[in-house]
Amino acid sequence: MTVLSTVLLASSAVAGPQAATTASAPPASPATAPQAPAADPSSTCAYLTVSQGEIPESRDIFDATITQIDGDSTPSGRRNRYPVEPGAHVLTIADRIDPKRVPAAANAQISKMKRLEQQRAYKKVELDVQPGVSYAIGAKLLRDRLDADSIRDNAYWEPVVWDMRPEHCP
Repeated sequence: MTVLSTVLLASSAVAGPQAATTASAPPASPATAPQAPAADPSSTCAYLTVSQGEIPESRDIFDATITQIDGDSTPSGRRNRYPVEPGAHVLTIADRIDPKRVPAAANAQISKMKRLEQQRAYKKVELDVQPGVSYAIGAKLLRDRLDADSIRDNAYWEPVVWDMRPEHCP
């Protein structure tokens, strides 16, 4: 399982060196994390979202879907925000990378992998959620991994936290 780190140190990144693997998800490679806003220790909640402003596609970050939080399925309709308690959470993420932004041959292989592998097409990540913060989750396309082997291993993308904003509970 990959660990999404929310604390920025000089050498850490979104999926830092503490990343581990499971049978269903290879470790993600490092990506740049946004600066963490000051957490509100008096807050009793935080938010996970896949829609927080404009997703930075120019940095190869695309939409994602949060399919499970701590093993519980998220509602089937597209939902923008999920309130969670502060602390460690395991998220199951599916990429929604725009097929038009991927070469046609790679896109055909990605579609085939998703159809054949089903659950292996998702990635599980652990995120340490700070109180009073909203975390925007996305899928980072790894252009150097669009070869057949990487696509078959679902290693062509990684989940990322691309934005964090202070947000108080209602």
